[in-house]
Amino acid sequence: MKKRSTSLFLTTAIMFCVSVAGCQSGNQDIISGDGVKEEQTSLPVSSVAVTLTVPQQDALDAFNRGDKKLLGVQTRGVSVPGVDEALLPVLRERYGVTLRHVTDVMKDQKDRDSIAEVFKYVRQYNGKMAELLSAEL
Repeated sequence: MKKRSTSLFLTTAIMFCVSVAGCQSGNQDIISGDGVKEEQTSLPVSSVAVTLTVPQQDALDAFNRGDKKLLGVQTRGVSVPGVDEALLPVLRERYGVTLRHVTDVMKDQKDRDSIAEVFKYVRQYNGKMAELLSAEL
């Protein structure tokens, strides 16, 4: 009886660990990258002649650090807005995509506005990153 309860406990523990690990590792086989930093205010850069938006400045800062991943938005699927469809497969394969998680359930206008802001940020970030990366292709 003791063997059976130990075996049951061990099986339950393994199933729990597998389910937790499975939830945390989604999309790692096709998408690389760690978390994405939250939006921040733009730092003035004296060598840049044009005024950059916060996402564009963040993309430039990431590129200069060697972080050349694009940003993707995961709702029910993964989209990478702001990148020319012809370049997307090459850039995605070569540099990877870091996900910005948003809800796919719209409860109110606040949820819609939040998702619109994320897409706007990602579109501008990816546009600048794609511009910088296209020089390397």
